[in-house]
Amino acid sequence: MQRKIREKRAVFSIFSGHFVGPRRSLLTAPGGDLDASPDSAARRGTGRRILRNGSWLLAPKTVGAILSILYLAIIARTLGPGDFGIFALIFSFAQTVAGIAAFQSWQIIIRYGTKPAIYGDKQELAALTSLCIALDLAAVAIGLAIAIAAVALLAQRFGWDGSMQHTVLAITVLLILSSRSTPNGLLRVHDDFRITALVDSLVPVIRFAGVLIVYAIGPDIVRFLVVWSVSEFVPTLLVWALVLRKLRLPLGAMLLRSPRAHWRRFPDFGRYALWSSVNSTLRFSSQHIMVVVVGFFTGPAAAGFFRLGHQLGQVVARIADGLSLAFFMEYARATHHDGDHARSMVARVMRVTLVSAATMVAFLFIVGKPALALVFGADYLPAFPYVMLLGAAAAVQVSALAFEPVLLSHGRARDAMLANLVGTLALFGLLLVLMPWLGTIGAGVAVLAGAIVGALMLGVFFRRLQRQPGA
Repeated sequence: MQRKIREKRAVFSIFSGHFVGPRRSLLTAPGGDLDASPDSAARRGTGRRILRNGSWLLAPKTVGAILSILYLAIIARTLGPGDFGIFALIFSFAQTVAGIAAFQSWQIIIRYGTKPAIYGDKQELAALTSLCIALDLAAVAIGLAIAIAAVALLAQRFGWDGSMQHTVLAITVLLILSSRSTPNGLLRVHDDFRITALVDSLVPVIRFAGVLIVYAIGPDIVRFLVVWSVSEFVPTLLVWALVLRKLRLPLGAMLLRSPRAHWRRFPDFGRYALWSSVNSTLRFSSQHIMVVVVGFFTGPAAAGFFRLGHQLGQVVARIADGLSLAFFMEYARATHHDGDHARSMVARVMRVTLVSAATMVAFLFIVGKPALALVFGADYLPAFPYVMLLGAAAAVQVSALAFEPVLLSHGRARDAMLANLVGTLALFGLLLVLMPWLGTIGAGVAVLAGAIVGALMLGVFFRRLQRQPGA
Protein backbone atom coordinates (compact mmCIF):
# COMPACT_ATOMS: atom_id res chain seq x y z
CA MET A 1 0.00 0.00 0.00
CA GLN A 2 2.80 2.39 0.92
CA ARG A 3 4.58 1.54 -2.36
CA LYS A 4 1.49 2.51 -4.40
CA ILE A 5 1.13 5.80 -2.53
CA ARG A 6 4.78 6.68 -3.19
CA GLU A 7 4.40 5.85 -6.89
CA LYS A 8 1.32 8.09 -7.19
CA ARG A 9 3.13 10.94 -5.44
CA ALA A 10 6.10 10.61 -7.83
CA VAL A 11 3.86 10.72 -10.90
CA PHE A 12 1.88 13.67 -9.55
CA SER A 13 5.08 15.56 -8.72
CA ILE A 14 6.33 15.30 -12.29
CA PHE A 15 2.97 16.33 -13.78
CA SER A 16 2.76 19.33 -11.50
CA GLY A 17 6.34 20.37 -12.19
CA HIS A 18 7.45 20.11 -8.55
CA PHE A 19 9.60 17.44 -6.95
CA VAL A 20 8.37 15.62 -3.88
CA GLY A 21 11.34 14.50 -1.86
CA PRO A 22 14.83 14.12 -3.29
CA ARG A 23 15.26 14.32 -7.06
CA ARG A 24 16.93 10.94 -6.95
CA SER A 25 13.61 9.20 -6.41
CA LEU A 26 12.14 10.70 -9.53
CA LEU A 27 14.65 9.77 -12.17
CA THR A 28 17.02 6.90 -11.65
CA ALA A 29 16.88 6.16 -7.92
CA PRO A 30 19.57 3.51 -7.82
CA GLY A 31 18.72 0.94 -5.23
CA GLY A 32 15.34 2.51 -4.52
CA ASP A 33 11.91 0.94 -4.79
CA LEU A 34 10.69 3.05 -7.74
CA ASP A 35 12.50 1.08 -10.39
CA ALA A 36 9.65 1.03 -12.92
CA SER A 37 7.62 4.19 -12.47
CA PRO A 38 10.14 7.01 -13.06
CA ASP A 39 10.60 6.44 -16.80
CA SER A 40 6.91 6.28 -17.52
CA ALA A 41 6.18 9.25 -15.30
CA ALA A 42 8.97 11.31 -16.84
CA ARG A 43 7.77 10.32 -20.32
CA ARG A 44 4.28 11.62 -19.57
CA GLY A 45 5.57 14.79 -17.91
CA THR A 46 8.13 15.80 -20.53
CA GLY A 47 5.73 17.59 -22.88
CA ARG A 48 4.27 19.53 -19.98
CA ARG A 49 7.71 20.57 -18.75
CA ILE A 50 8.79 21.66 -22.24
CA LEU A 51 5.65 23.79 -22.57
CA ARG A 52 5.97 25.16 -19.05
CA ASN A 53 9.67 25.99 -19.33
CA GLY A 54 9.22 27.12 -22.91
CA SER A 55 6.45 29.48 -21.83
CA TRP A 56 8.71 30.99 -19.16
CA LEU A 57 11.39 31.52 -21.79
CA LEU A 58 8.78 32.69 -24.27
CA ALA A 59 7.49 35.47 -22.01
CA PRO A 60 10.62 37.69 -21.94
CA LYS A 61 11.27 37.08 -25.63
CA THR A 62 7.72 38.10 -26.50
CA VAL A 63 7.98 41.20 -24.31
CA GLY A 64 11.38 41.93 -25.84
CA ALA A 65 10.08 41.49 -29.39
CA ILE A 66 7.25 43.97 -28.84
CA LEU A 67 9.27 46.55 -26.90
CA SER A 68 12.24 46.29 -29.29
CA ILE A 69 10.05 47.44 -32.18
CA LEU A 70 8.83 50.38 -30.11
CA TYR A 71 12.19 51.62 -28.84
CA LEU A 72 13.91 51.01 -32.19
CA ALA A 73 11.20 53.06 -33.86
CA ILE A 74 11.84 55.95 -31.47
CA ILE A 75 15.60 55.81 -32.04
CA ALA A 76 15.31 55.38 -35.81
CA ARG A 77 12.86 58.27 -36.23
CA THR A 78 14.84 60.49 -33.84
CA LEU A 79 18.33 59.91 -35.23
CA GLY A 80 17.51 59.41 -38.91
CA PRO A 81 19.08 56.74 -41.17
CA GLY A 82 22.64 58.15 -40.98
CA ASP A 83 23.03 58.47 -37.20
CA PHE A 84 20.96 55.33 -36.61
CA GLY A 85 23.48 53.52 -38.79
CA ILE A 86 26.36 54.81 -36.62
CA PHE A 87 24.52 53.66 -33.49
CA ALA A 88 23.83 50.22 -35.00
CA LEU A 89 27.42 49.90 -36.19
CA ILE A 90 28.95 50.62 -32.77
CA PHE A 91 26.64 48.34 -30.84
CA SER A 92 27.00 45.54 -33.41
CA PHE A 93 30.78 45.88 -33.09
CA ALA A 94 30.54 45.56 -29.29
CA GLN A 95 28.20 42.55 -29.58
CA THR A 96 30.52 40.89 -32.08
CA VAL A 97 33.57 41.19 -29.80
CA ALA A 98 31.56 40.02 -26.77
CA GLY A 99 30.22 37.07 -28.75
CA ILE A 100 33.65 36.04 -30.02
CA ALA A 101 35.20 36.19 -26.55
CA ALA A 102 32.38 34.52 -24.63
CA PHE A 103 32.30 30.85 -23.64
CA GLN A 104 28.92 29.10 -23.76
CA SER A 105 29.08 28.07 -20.11
CA TRP A 106 25.32 27.41 -19.91
CA GLN A 107 25.80 24.56 -22.39
CA ILE A 108 28.74 23.28 -20.34
CA ILE A 109 26.63 23.29 -17.17
CA ILE A 110 23.77 21.41 -18.82
CA ARG A 111 26.21 18.92 -20.36
CA TYR A 112 28.07 18.15 -17.11
CA GLY A 113 25.73 19.47 -14.42
CA THR A 114 22.46 17.66 -15.20
CA LYS A 115 23.36 14.53 -13.25
CA PRO A 116 24.77 16.39 -10.18
CA ALA A 117 21.64 18.55 -10.15
CA ILE A 118 19.40 15.47 -10.29
CA TYR A 119 21.22 13.90 -7.34
CA GLY A 120 21.66 17.14 -5.38
CA ASP A 121 25.48 16.98 -5.48
CA LYS A 122 26.34 20.59 -4.61
CA GLN A 123 30.06 19.94 -4.35
CA GLU A 124 30.19 18.72 -7.95
CA LEU A 125 28.07 21.64 -9.16
CA ALA A 126 30.24 24.12 -7.27
CA ALA A 127 33.36 22.68 -8.88
CA LEU A 128 31.76 22.94 -12.32
CA THR A 129 30.58 26.49 -11.63
CA SER A 130 34.05 27.59 -10.52
CA LEU A 131 35.44 26.33 -13.84
CA CYS A 132 32.79 28.27 -15.75
CA ILE A 133 33.58 31.44 -13.75
CA ALA A 134 37.26 30.98 -14.68
CA LEU A 135 36.21 30.79 -18.34
CA ASP A 136 34.10 33.94 -17.95
CA LEU A 137 37.10 35.82 -16.53
CA ALA A 138 39.27 34.55 -19.39
CA ALA A 139 36.63 35.84 -21.80
CA VAL A 140 36.93 39.34 -20.32
CA ALA A 141 40.69 39.37 -20.91
CA ILE A 142 40.33 37.95 -24.44
CA GLY A 143 37.54 40.38 -25.31
CA LEU A 144 39.48 43.41 -24.05
CA ALA A 145 42.51 42.47 -26.17
CA ILE A 146 40.35 41.95 -29.27
CA ALA A 147 38.47 45.21 -28.69
CA ILE A 148 41.63 47.31 -28.32
CA ALA A 149 43.15 45.86 -31.49
CA ALA A 150 39.92 46.12 -33.51
CA VAL A 151 39.18 49.71 -32.48
CA ALA A 152 42.71 50.75 -33.44
CA LEU A 153 42.26 49.15 -36.88
CA LEU A 154 38.71 50.36 -37.61
CA ALA A 155 38.60 53.79 -35.96
CA GLN A 156 39.76 55.74 -39.01
CA ARG A 157 37.49 53.82 -41.39
CA PHE A 158 34.39 54.41 -39.23
CA GLY A 159 35.31 57.99 -38.28
CA TRP A 160 35.67 57.32 -34.55
CA ASP A 161 37.63 60.11 -32.84
CA GLY A 162 39.47 59.72 -29.53
CA SER A 163 36.44 60.12 -27.26
CA MET A 164 34.29 57.83 -29.42
CA GLN A 165 37.01 55.18 -29.35
CA HIS A 166 36.95 55.24 -25.54
CA THR A 167 33.15 55.00 -25.64
CA VAL A 168 33.27 51.98 -27.97
CA LEU A 169 35.82 50.23 -25.71
CA ALA A 170 33.77 50.95 -22.57
CA ILE A 171 30.56 49.67 -24.19
CA THR A 172 32.33 46.52 -25.38
CA VAL A 173 33.84 45.69 -21.98
CA LEU A 174 30.51 46.29 -20.26
CA LEU A 175 28.80 43.87 -22.66
CA ILE A 176 31.46 41.21 -22.02
CA LEU A 177 30.93 41.60 -18.27
CA SER A 178 27.17 41.31 -18.81
CA SER A 179 27.29 37.63 -19.76
CA ARG A 180 24.57 35.70 -17.91
CA SER A 181 25.52 32.33 -19.36
CA THR A 182 26.80 30.69 -16.15
CA PRO A 183 23.97 31.73 -13.79
CA ASN A 184 21.36 30.96 -16.46
CA GLY A 185 22.85 27.51 -16.90
CA LEU A 186 22.63 26.87 -13.15
CA LEU A 187 18.98 27.87 -13.11
CA ARG A 188 18.09 25.80 -16.17
CA VAL A 189 19.82 22.70 -14.90
CA HIS A 190 17.68 22.98 -11.75
CA ASP A 191 14.55 23.26 -13.92
CA ASP A 192 14.00 26.85 -12.80
CA PHE A 193 13.25 28.94 -15.88
CA ARG A 194 11.10 31.43 -14.00
CA ILE A 195 13.95 33.55 -12.58
CA THR A 196 15.76 33.56 -15.93
CA ALA A 197 12.59 34.73 -17.65
CA LEU A 198 11.94 37.51 -15.15
CA VAL A 199 15.54 38.77 -15.30
CA ASP A 200 15.66 38.64 -19.10
CA SER A 201 12.40 40.60 -19.19
CA LEU A 202 14.23 43.48 -17.53
CA VAL A 203 16.47 44.04 -20.57
CA PRO A 204 13.78 45.39 -22.95
CA VAL A 205 11.99 47.15 -20.09
CA ILE A 206 15.16 49.05 -19.07
CA ARG A 207 15.89 49.86 -22.71
CA PHE A 208 12.40 51.16 -23.33
CA ALA A 209 12.44 53.31 -20.19
CA GLY A 210 15.97 54.52 -20.95
CA VAL A 211 15.07 55.45 -24.52
CA LEU A 212 12.12 57.51 -23.29
CA ILE A 213 14.37 59.31 -20.78
CA VAL A 214 17.03 60.04 -23.42
CA TYR A 215 14.35 61.20 -25.84
CA ALA A 216 13.06 63.62 -23.18
CA ILE A 217 16.44 65.07 -22.14
CA GLY A 218 17.99 65.14 -25.63
CA PRO A 219 18.57 62.33 -28.15
CA ASP A 220 22.21 61.41 -28.59
CA ILE A 221 24.04 58.37 -29.99
CA VAL A 222 26.26 57.92 -26.93
CA ARG A 223 23.33 58.21 -24.52
CA PHE A 224 21.42 55.53 -26.41
CA LEU A 225 24.51 53.30 -26.31
CA VAL A 226 24.78 53.77 -22.54
CA VAL A 227 21.13 52.74 -22.16
CA TRP A 228 21.78 49.59 -24.23
CA SER A 229 24.80 48.62 -22.09
CA VAL A 230 23.17 49.32 -18.73
CA SER A 231 20.15 47.24 -19.78
CA GLU A 232 22.46 44.23 -20.13
CA PHE A 233 24.65 44.82 -17.06
CA VAL A 234 22.00 45.42 -14.39
CA PRO A 235 20.12 42.12 -15.03
CA THR A 236 23.46 40.27 -14.84
CA LEU A 237 24.13 41.59 -11.34
CA LEU A 238 20.59 40.69 -10.31
CA VAL A 239 20.62 37.13 -11.66
CA TRP A 240 23.95 36.34 -9.95
CA ALA A 241 22.56 37.63 -6.64
CA LEU A 242 19.43 35.49 -7.02
CA VAL A 243 21.36 32.36 -8.04
CA LEU A 244 23.82 32.57 -5.15
CA ARG A 245 20.97 33.10 -2.70
CA LYS A 246 18.80 30.32 -4.13
CA LEU A 247 21.30 27.51 -4.71
CA ARG A 248 23.75 28.20 -1.86
CA LEU A 249 26.60 26.40 -3.58
CA PRO A 250 29.90 26.09 -1.65
CA LEU A 251 31.65 28.30 -4.21
CA GLY A 252 34.08 30.01 -1.82
CA ALA A 253 36.24 26.96 -1.20
CA MET A 254 36.06 25.86 -4.83
CA LEU A 255 37.15 29.23 -6.22
CA LEU A 256 40.26 29.20 -4.01
CA ARG A 257 41.49 26.02 -5.67
CA SER A 258 43.30 25.92 -8.98
CA PRO A 259 41.01 25.21 -11.96
CA ARG A 260 43.22 22.19 -12.72
CA ALA A 261 41.98 20.61 -9.48
CA HIS A 262 38.45 20.53 -10.92
CA TRP A 263 39.36 19.89 -14.55
CA ARG A 264 39.86 16.13 -14.15
CA ARG A 265 36.38 15.66 -12.67
CA PHE A 266 34.68 16.33 -15.99
CA PRO A 267 35.72 14.17 -18.98
CA ASP A 268 36.66 16.16 -22.10
CA PHE A 269 35.75 19.43 -20.37
CA GLY A 270 38.38 21.49 -22.17
CA ARG A 271 37.51 20.06 -25.58
CA TYR A 272 33.78 20.57 -25.07
CA ALA A 273 34.28 24.15 -23.81
CA LEU A 274 36.51 24.95 -26.80
CA TRP A 275 34.21 23.50 -29.47
CA SER A 276 31.05 25.03 -27.99
CA SER A 277 32.81 28.42 -27.79
CA VAL A 278 34.02 28.23 -31.40
CA ASN A 279 30.52 27.15 -32.43
CA SER A 280 29.05 30.21 -30.72
CA THR A 281 31.62 32.47 -32.39
CA LEU A 282 30.73 31.09 -35.80
CA ARG A 283 27.03 31.69 -35.21
CA PHE A 284 27.76 35.28 -34.22
CA SER A 285 29.80 35.78 -37.36
CA SER A 286 26.66 35.32 -39.44
CA GLN A 287 24.72 37.84 -37.37
CA HIS A 288 26.20 40.92 -35.69
CA ILE A 289 29.52 40.91 -37.50
CA MET A 290 27.68 41.22 -40.82
CA VAL A 291 26.46 44.67 -39.78
CA VAL A 292 30.10 45.67 -39.20
CA VAL A 293 31.12 44.22 -42.59
CA VAL A 294 28.31 46.06 -44.39
CA GLY A 295 29.18 49.30 -42.59
CA PHE A 296 32.85 48.88 -43.47
CA PHE A 297 32.20 48.54 -47.20
CA THR A 298 29.04 50.57 -47.80
CA GLY A 299 28.75 53.08 -44.94
CA PRO A 300 26.69 53.61 -41.75
CA ALA A 301 23.28 54.15 -43.41
CA ALA A 302 23.40 50.76 -45.16
CA ALA A 303 24.59 49.19 -41.90
CA GLY A 304 21.56 50.68 -40.16
CA PHE A 305 19.19 49.22 -42.76
CA PHE A 306 20.90 45.84 -42.46
CA ARG A 307 20.71 45.93 -38.67
CA LEU A 308 17.04 46.85 -38.80
CA GLY A 309 16.38 43.99 -41.20
CA HIS A 310 18.21 41.60 -38.91
CA GLN A 311 16.34 42.88 -35.85
CA LEU A 312 12.89 42.51 -37.40
CA GLY A 313 13.77 39.18 -39.00
CA GLN A 314 14.81 37.85 -35.60
CA VAL A 315 11.63 38.92 -33.78
CA VAL A 316 9.83 35.61 -34.37
CA ALA A 317 13.05 33.58 -34.24
CA ARG A 318 13.75 34.82 -30.71
CA ILE A 319 10.41 33.46 -29.59
CA ALA A 320 11.29 30.04 -31.04
CA ASP A 321 14.57 30.10 -29.05
CA GLY A 322 12.55 29.63 -25.87
CA LEU A 323 11.30 26.22 -26.98
CA SER A 324 14.81 25.33 -28.16
CA LEU A 325 16.32 25.90 -24.71
CA ALA A 326 13.49 24.05 -22.99
CA PHE A 327 13.93 21.14 -25.41
CA PHE A 328 17.70 21.07 -24.77
CA MET A 329 17.09 20.72 -21.04
CA GLU A 330 14.45 18.00 -21.36
CA TYR A 331 16.44 16.05 -23.93
CA ALA A 332 19.49 16.14 -21.64
CA ARG A 333 17.33 14.69 -18.86
CA ALA A 334 15.71 12.07 -21.10
CA THR A 335 19.04 10.71 -22.34
CA HIS A 336 19.89 9.76 -18.76
CA HIS A 337 16.95 7.38 -18.35
CA ASP A 338 14.92 6.75 -21.55
CA GLY A 339 16.58 6.73 -24.98
CA ASP A 340 13.40 5.81 -26.89
CA HIS A 341 11.53 8.69 -25.32
CA ALA A 342 14.38 11.08 -26.22
CA ARG A 343 14.18 10.04 -29.87
CA SER A 344 10.41 10.52 -30.00
CA MET A 345 10.86 14.02 -28.53
CA VAL A 346 13.15 14.93 -31.44
CA ALA A 347 10.59 13.81 -34.04
CA ARG A 348 7.83 15.88 -32.46
CA VAL A 349 9.98 19.01 -32.15
CA MET A 350 11.10 18.70 -35.79
CA ARG A 351 7.50 18.71 -37.00
CA VAL A 352 6.70 21.81 -34.94
CA THR A 353 9.79 23.72 -36.09
CA LEU A 354 9.13 23.11 -39.79
CA VAL A 355 5.63 24.56 -39.46
CA SER A 356 6.98 27.47 -37.40
CA ALA A 357 9.63 28.30 -40.03
CA ALA A 358 7.08 28.41 -42.85
CA THR A 359 4.78 30.59 -40.76
CA MET A 360 7.63 33.03 -40.04
CA VAL A 361 8.41 33.62 -43.71
CA ALA A 362 4.73 34.08 -44.62
CA PHE A 363 4.25 36.52 -41.73
CA LEU A 364 7.23 38.68 -42.74
CA PHE A 365 6.18 38.71 -46.39
CA ILE A 366 2.65 39.88 -45.57
CA VAL A 367 3.28 42.47 -42.86
CA GLY A 368 6.96 43.40 -43.34
CA LYS A 369 6.69 46.37 -45.68
CA PRO A 370 3.53 47.93 -44.14
CA ALA A 371 5.06 47.54 -40.68
CA LEU A 372 8.28 49.29 -41.74
CA ALA A 373 6.41 52.25 -43.20
CA LEU A 374 4.02 52.52 -40.26
CA VAL A 375 6.45 52.08 -37.39
CA PHE A 376 9.78 53.39 -38.66
CA GLY A 377 8.71 55.71 -41.47
CA ALA A 378 9.08 55.79 -45.23
CA ASP A 379 12.82 56.57 -44.94
CA TYR A 380 13.37 52.98 -43.78
CA LEU A 381 11.49 51.16 -46.56
CA PRO A 382 14.84 50.27 -48.21
CA ALA A 383 15.34 47.85 -45.29
CA PHE A 384 12.48 45.57 -46.45
CA PRO A 385 14.62 43.30 -48.69
CA TYR A 386 16.94 42.72 -45.72
CA VAL A 387 13.95 41.95 -43.50
CA MET A 388 12.90 39.20 -45.92
CA LEU A 389 16.37 37.76 -46.53
CA LEU A 390 17.48 37.79 -42.89
CA GLY A 391 14.04 36.67 -41.71
CA ALA A 392 14.24 33.71 -44.11
CA ALA A 393 17.71 32.92 -42.72
CA ALA A 394 16.27 32.97 -39.19
CA ALA A 395 13.45 30.66 -40.35
CA VAL A 396 15.98 28.19 -41.71
CA GLN A 397 17.75 28.17 -38.34
CA VAL A 398 14.41 27.56 -36.61
CA SER A 399 13.66 24.61 -38.93
CA ALA A 400 16.89 22.92 -37.76
CA LEU A 401 16.30 23.85 -34.13
CA ALA A 402 16.27 20.28 -32.78
CA PHE A 403 19.58 19.14 -34.29
CA GLU A 404 22.09 21.17 -32.29
CA PRO A 405 20.69 20.41 -28.80
CA VAL A 406 20.81 16.69 -29.62
CA LEU A 407 24.44 16.91 -30.75
CA LEU A 408 25.42 18.94 -27.68
CA SER A 409 23.59 16.60 -25.30
CA HIS A 410 25.65 13.69 -26.67
CA GLY A 411 28.89 15.62 -26.28
CA ARG A 412 29.15 16.30 -30.03
CA ALA A 413 29.99 19.98 -29.70
CA ARG A 414 32.71 19.46 -32.31
CA ASP A 415 30.14 18.27 -34.85
CA ALA A 416 27.91 21.28 -34.16
CA MET A 417 30.93 23.54 -34.56
CA LEU A 418 31.92 21.91 -37.87
CA ALA A 419 28.38 22.33 -39.23
CA ASN A 420 28.39 26.02 -38.38
CA LEU A 421 31.95 26.35 -39.71
CA VAL A 422 30.87 25.04 -43.12
CA GLY A 423 27.89 27.41 -43.09
CA THR A 424 30.12 30.35 -42.14
CA LEU A 425 32.66 29.52 -44.86
CA ALA A 426 29.80 29.38 -47.37
CA LEU A 427 28.56 32.74 -46.09
CA PHE A 428 31.88 34.55 -46.46
CA GLY A 429 32.72 32.79 -49.71
CA LEU A 430 29.47 34.01 -51.25
CA LEU A 431 29.98 37.42 -49.64
CA LEU A 432 33.19 37.91 -51.61
CA VAL A 433 31.37 37.03 -54.84
CA LEU A 434 27.96 38.65 -54.32
CA MET A 435 28.68 41.87 -52.45
CA PRO A 436 30.78 43.50 -55.21
CA TRP A 437 28.01 42.54 -57.65
CA LEU A 438 24.80 43.14 -55.64
CA GLY A 439 26.01 45.37 -52.80
CA THR A 440 24.21 45.05 -49.47
CA ILE A 441 21.56 42.77 -51.00
CA GLY A 442 24.40 40.38 -51.81
CA ALA A 443 25.30 40.32 -48.11
CA GLY A 444 21.72 39.35 -47.25
CA VAL A 445 21.72 36.57 -49.85
CA ALA A 446 25.02 35.30 -48.47
CA VAL A 447 23.56 35.16 -44.93
CA LEU A 448 20.56 33.17 -46.18
CA ALA A 449 22.76 30.74 -48.14
CA GLY A 450 25.07 30.29 -45.16
CA ALA A 451 22.10 29.49 -42.93
CA ILE A 452 20.85 26.86 -45.40
CA VAL A 453 24.26 25.19 -45.67
CA GLY A 454 24.72 25.21 -41.89
CA ALA A 455 21.27 23.68 -41.31
CA LEU A 456 21.93 20.96 -43.89
CA MET A 457 25.26 20.10 -42.23
CA LEU A 458 23.59 19.92 -38.80
CA GLY A 459 21.10 17.49 -40.35
CA VAL A 460 23.93 15.36 -41.76
CA PHE A 461 25.67 15.10 -38.37
CA PHE A 462 22.33 14.41 -36.67
CA ARG A 463 21.58 11.51 -39.04
CA ARG A 464 25.08 10.15 -38.52
CA LEU A 465 24.54 10.22 -34.76
CA GLN A 466 21.18 8.44 -35.11
CA ARG A 467 22.77 5.56 -37.01
CA GLN A 468 25.23 4.86 -34.20
CA PRO A 469 24.32 2.12 -31.69
CA GLY A 470 22.90 3.44 -28.42
CA ALA A 471 22.35 6.98 -29.73
